[in-house]
Amino acid sequence: MPMPSCNKPSVSKEMSSMAKPAPLPPLLLTAPPIARDDDCAYPESPRLFAPEQAVLFENDCACPQPPRPAAAIEPSPALYRQAKQVYAQALTGDFLLLFSPAAPQGPSVVNRAAWGRWQEFAQPQPLSQPIDALLAEQALLAPEGASLRLPASPPETLTVWLHITNACNLDCPYCYVRKSSASMSEVTGLQAIEKIFRTAQGRRFRRVKLKYAGGEATLHFNLIKTMADHARQLSAKSGLGLDQVVLSNGTHLRAEQAAWLKANGVRLMISLDGIGEVHDRLRFDRRGKGSFALVSHTIDDILLPQGVIPNITITITRQNAAGVAEAVRWALERRLPVSLNFYRQKADSAEELAAEENALLEGMLAAYRVYEEMLPERPFLNGLLDRVQFGAHLHTCGVGSSYLVVTHEGAIAQCQMLLEQGVRQETNDLLSLVQEGAIHNLTIDQKTACRECAWRYVCSGGCPLETYRARGKWDAPSPNCRIYKALLPAALRLEGLRLLKVNGYL
Repeated sequence: MPMPSCNKPSVSKEMSSMAKPAPLPPLLLTAPPIARDDDCAYPESPRLFAPEQAVLFENDCACPQPPRPAAAIEPSPALYRQAKQVYAQALTGDFLLLFSPAAPQGPSVVNRAAWGRWQEFAQPQPLSQPIDALLAEQALLAPEGASLRLPASPPETLTVWLHITNACNLDCPYCYVRKSSASMSEVTGLQAIEKIFRTAQGRRFRRVKLKYAGGEATLHFNLIKTMADHARQLSAKSGLGLDQVVLSNGTHLRAEQAAWLKANGVRLMISLDGIGEVHDRLRFDRRGKGSFALVSHTIDDILLPQGVIPNITITITRQNAAGVAEAVRWALERRLPVSLNFYRQKADSAEELAAEENALLEGMLAAYRVYEEMLPERPFLNGLLDRVQFGAHLHTCGVGSSYLVVTHEGAIAQCQMLLEQGVRQETNDLLSLVQEGAIHNLTIDQKTACRECAWRYVCSGGCPLETYRARGKWDAPSPNCRIYKALLPAALRLEGLRLLKVNGYL
């Protein structure tokens, strides 16, 4: 699908012909809650649904802060007009998808009447109808003369990667951890938890999120339990919210461990890179034996019977891209949330780079076809594309502002990709140790080549470290830029279809 223009809305002739409002009242749909206890799609009045995109997915990276909620906007005598760079796409029947670069939570689906009303704002006018306020809340309308720039907002969650061990029972070829038997001691772990909460309180965060990782974190499950229990005590004492997740290869979990995860509200992320031989080619032990059978057993026979729903993360390479669709189908058949991520090595030539990009694109589009065929009702948009979040944001990750890594030795690093560059210094403000470091985490508005791109607040320029390694500078577009631009319209379309299905219009 073609990219929208960076200077004006992308509107086809077919859409233009729909500008005349239909008799039905204007209707606007956006992401609904996961738990749907009533029929939300009443056609009698404009309807806006609160999103829960941000709480559904786990991945192995320093995610950006959850998207900000849409600010309530009342009818106003001030003049508004169509926001700049709005992307439009016809869906089915009487519905279209609209997406603003500054959208707080993702795309909106509108019927003909709402589309027609939005078209009227090609000329500035006041917000005089109920639908007008909803369009403005989704950044589809903007005050006359306003520039399209996101305000910086303070992060609310301090996220910490706890690298509790270098040890792993697998020998995956693209793993960045130097394997050894070295692991975090209980003393180091408990001290780290205490300093994390002191840092969060001192920096006025509202929540703490802990990611227990390695190596294979579940090889030291008792340490996870001890640290998680201490974190819960400090959460209750401090009044700070707490989220905890274990990152695992899914081969070493036991029934009693699954029961503990369920009882204590600790989430689980499992890596799955394909089905059968495809997974086994990339995730094998030191003897070369594949691990898919173990992962499948863990999920089907241990986790799901106890009500533990793991997040599935699929790392896509040129080697497994053709099998991604099958892996997505396997996960969706089990009603598991999925995140699709890339791993790319530096290409030796332009031809090799193009071949790799084409393989990734073909694999991703095949996976998207599976999503469309099965079309889950639970939100999945923010898991569809590597490092992409559809609530407008300035940074791809929280490095330097709301994210840090604690190594197994208690050192503090900016990113899990830079474990060897951990800093040791006694302090109750751990973030102060990583605010200045190797990674320059620029805002997307600081990247001159990205400033006018319609997708800039969705991808935020991609992983800064990956960009630097590929481009040799921080102020550069992501090496995945072409892939993002090719896939974003397709991802938005899937969300539009899901919204229609959830609300009884498909």
